[in-house]
Amino acid sequence: MEKKYSAHKNVQILIALLKEHGIRNIVCSAGTRNISFVFSILRDDYFNCYSIVDERSAGFFAIGLIQVTQQPAAVVCTSGTAACNYLSAVTEAYYQHLPLVVLTSDRLRYHLNQQEDQCIPQLHLYQDVIRKVVDLAPVRDDMDAWHCGRLVNEALLELNHREKGPVQINFQVDPKYPVEGGDFIINQPGLPKVIKINRIMADDDDSDWLELSQRLQGKRILICYGQHLPLASDHVDVINDFCDRYDAVFFSEHISNLHIKNSVGSAGILNHVVWDKICPDVVITMGGHRMADPKIGLRKINNRFEHWHVSPNGDISDVFMCQNQIVECKEKFFFMKMSSLSKLCEHPYVQKWREMEKARIAREPLASDFAYSQVYAIKQLIDHLPHNSILHVSNSNSVRILTSFDMSDAVDVFCNRGTCGIDGSMSSYVANSLVSNKPSFLCIGDLSFFYDMNALWNKYINGNTRIMLCNNSGGAILNWGPYLTVNIEGGDVNTGATHNTSAKGWVESRGFKYLCAHNKEEFDQVIDAFIAPQSDRPVLLEVFTDMATDIKERGKIATSYMDKQSIAANSVKSFIPKPIKDLAKKILK
Repeated sequence: MEKKYSAHKNVQILIALLKEHGIRNIVCSAGTRNISFVFSILRDDYFNCYSIVDERSAGFFAIGLIQVTQQPAAVVCTSGTAACNYLSAVTEAYYQHLPLVVLTSDRLRYHLNQQEDQCIPQLHLYQDVIRKVVDLAPVRDDMDAWHCGRLVNEALLELNHREKGPVQINFQVDPKYPVEGGDFIINQPGLPKVIKINRIMADDDDSDWLELSQRLQGKRILICYGQHLPLASDHVDVINDFCDRYDAVFFSEHISNLHIKNSVGSAGILNHVVWDKICPDVVITMGGHRMADPKIGLRKINNRFEHWHVSPNGDISDVFMCQNQIVECKEKFFFMKMSSLSKLCEHPYVQKWREMEKARIAREPLASDFAYSQVYAIKQLIDHLPHNSILHVSNSNSVRILTSFDMSDAVDVFCNRGTCGIDGSMSSYVANSLVSNKPSFLCIGDLSFFYDMNALWNKYINGNTRIMLCNNSGGAILNWGPYLTVNIEGGDVNTGATHNTSAKGWVESRGFKYLCAHNKEEFDQVIDAFIAPQSDRPVLLEVFTDMATDIKERGKIATSYMDKQSIAANSVKSFIPKPIKDLAKKILK
C-alpha cells in the first residue's frame, strides 16, 4: 500500500515522532475522530496495528504487548467517553511502570461544554496516574509546528525518564482545516521533517557518554552560559580543563559570574554579521537566564548546528527551536565526565572569537563618549567599582545597559533575573550588602526603587550600603523600540508611569547620606564620595536624567561597537530590497 498521510499537520508530526522514538505497536479502537491518525498508520508499514473495539480491553491488550516485548506500545481512540475507558489500563501501567502511550483524539478546544457531540474534558482523566499530558492544537504555521513537535518529544521522553510509566498525547482534529472534509483526506505522500530530542543521564552507560563525547570531537562548540552564582575555584578548574580538550567558547556576561580563559563577553560582540563567519557546529546551553542570549541570530541559522541543553532536572529548553539533546546532570559533572573522555586539542575556534573580541574591545566607548544620561552614569559606576566588591543591578534598563560594557572579573554581579520582574531588587541587595563583607553597590532605576521602598525600612542597613538611583521620572524601557508609550494618549502615565518623585526625603529619614547629580559636572564631583569605602552611614546617589536623552544614548551603544563594514551592512539590510542586499554584501566583502 502506498504511504500517504493525513492532511492534518499535528497528526503528521505525531506519527513522524512516534517513528523516531521507535514506537511501532499501536492498538486502535473504532471511531471517527481518530480516523485521520488510524488511516495514516495503516498505510505505513513501520507500524504494527491491532484492532480492539472496546477501549477497556484495548488498553490491557497494549499492556500485554509491552510486558513481552519490553518496548513502548500505544493505544488510540476517538473523542468523548472512549478516552474514559482507558483509565483502568492507564492505572495498571502506572503502577507496573510500563511505557504506555495513550493517544486521545479530540474536538477543537472551543467546542468544550458547548453541547457538541463527543466533547468532554480529556486532559485530566488520568491526572493522578500519568507521567505527562500534552495537548496538540491544529498546526497552522511554523511556530505551531515547532511547538507541536516539542510537546510530542516532551511526552515521549517521559515514558522512561528516571522511572517508566504511561503518558497521554491528546490531539485536536479540525475537520475543516486545511481542506474541507479534512478528517478523511489521506493524501500527503510523506511526513514532515522532525527533530527527535534525545536524553542522556549521569548514570547512563559509559559507552553512551563516549558517543556523546565523540560528537563534540573537532567541532566548533559555543556554550551559552546563563545567570549563575560565583563559582568555587575547583569548579572553574574543571571548566578550564574542558576548554583545553574541546576548544569550546563560553558566551557569558556579568550576571554569569563566569571568569574563565575561554569566556567571551556579550558587550557588542553579537550581531547578525558574526554568525556567517563563526557559525558553531554545536550550541550548548546551561545555567539560568541570559541577558544577551544570541537566540535571534542563531534561530536564523538553526539548521546549521545542534543544540544541547545541560540541566539537572532534564527539562527541554528549546530556545533556538532546534534542540536535539538533553544532558541531565549537574554542570560540573558534565564538564568532568566529558573531559575524562577526550585529549587536549588545538584551539582555532577560540582564536577566531579572540580576534573579534580584541577588535570589539578596541572600539568600546568611554563614559565621556556619551551625553549625560543613565548610560553615562552606569558606565562611570562600572569604571569606578573597587576590586573585590559586589554589584546588584535591578531589572529593565539598568541590567541591559550594564551588560553592554566590560567590567572587572573581580566584581561579583547579582540580579533577580529569574522572572525579569522589577520587584524586590533593593530587598535582595540589602541582604547582599549585609552578609557580603565586601564593598556593596546597587544600581537601580526609579520605578524599581519606589516599588521596593520598604526594603530600606528595616534594621539591616549599614555603612556598607551604596545605592545609585537612576531617576528619569518614568519607565524608559517602556518608551524604547516598539513600545513608545509616549506616543499613545495616556500611555506615558498609564504604561510608562511618569512621575515627579525624588527619594531624598525618604532616604534621609532612614539615615542615609544623600547625594545627587543633574549633569556631568555634578556627577563627577560626587562619584568619589559615593564609592568611598569608609562611611559611618549608608549612601544614596540620585542621578536625575532626561528620559529622551537616556533612550537616545542607549541606542548609540550597539553601533559604537560596530566597525564601518558592519554599520554599512546593517544600513543596507534595513532599507534595500533583498536582491540588492545580496549584491551589497558582495561589494562589502
